[in-house]
Amino acid sequence: MDERKRQPLNQLLTSLTPGLMVDSAWLQAQGISRTSIHDYVQRGWLERVAPRVYRRANPAGGATSLRWDMAVMSAQRIGTASFYIGGMTALELRGLGHFARLGGDRTVHLYDPEGAVPSWLQKLPTDAMVVLHNRALFSNPSLGVEWHRLDLGTTRLGAAVPSPDASEPWDHFLRVAGAERATIEMMENVPQRLSFEHVDTIFEGLTTLRPRLLTSLLEGCKSIRAKRLFLFFADRHDHGWAKHIDRQHIDLGRGKRQLVPGGRLDPHYQITVPATFTAKAGETAQ
Repeated sequence: MDERKRQPLNQLLTSLTPGLMVDSAWLQAQGISRTSIHDYVQRGWLERVAPRVYRRANPAGGATSLRWDMAVMSAQRIGTASFYIGGMTALELRGLGHFARLGGDRTVHLYDPEGAVPSWLQKLPTDAMVVLHNRALFSNPSLGVEWHRLDLGTTRLGAAVPSPDASEPWDHFLRVAGAERATIEMMENVPQRLSFEHVDTIFEGLTTLRPRLLTSLLEGCKSIRAKRLFLFFADRHDHGWAKHIDRQHIDLGRGKRQLVPGGRLDPHYQITVPATFTAKAGETAQ
């Protein structure tokens, strides 16, 4: 290989850490032609994992599984990164929702109101099922969304960072909803995908939510159902932060919402809940 072709290859191998994926459009934007991409695959420097999607080949040889977190991280890294991990998946990554997944395959919830998720991401044969949420649930698309370091060994989030600037090859980052935003997003899946009982268990551990951020998120939330459900659970568990939410400008709409057919109507929030669910956790239903 001549020096003219070797330089972009060296730059590629330096910037592309093992496991991270890129698509052909990104490679061509780096000055690597389609012919060179094919050549790199033939020589074992790149591995084709899906149509027009590649990753740096495993130095040890042999195939390795496609991790969902690496796939999402890759898509956020080479794209606009306006989409993020939210809802139940964000809570699981924060150690707040792991008990809600009772076995089975992992489901990864991606929130993409601006249509930034590349088409190949959902098609990759990763170790999880990707569920895409396109609805703009909040008026502010980035409020309460953070970049975090990711520990690949434990798949747990590390410290929040202002931006995903990798200074070392082992620096990995994910864009993830904060616990406040993720909890409100989770309410959209109750009771169709998540039971009241699961959400109730999760709320027991939500002791450190930020009331000022919650106030802003609830004011900008477009789902009456999600807001009423969130505040119902907030009142039911009565954590310290709940009393500091400023509810003056939170629009809860009008009329009743039937969430549970045949359930008990909560008189304050006008939603039907399971008959055993009282306004305060620990109380006995009459």
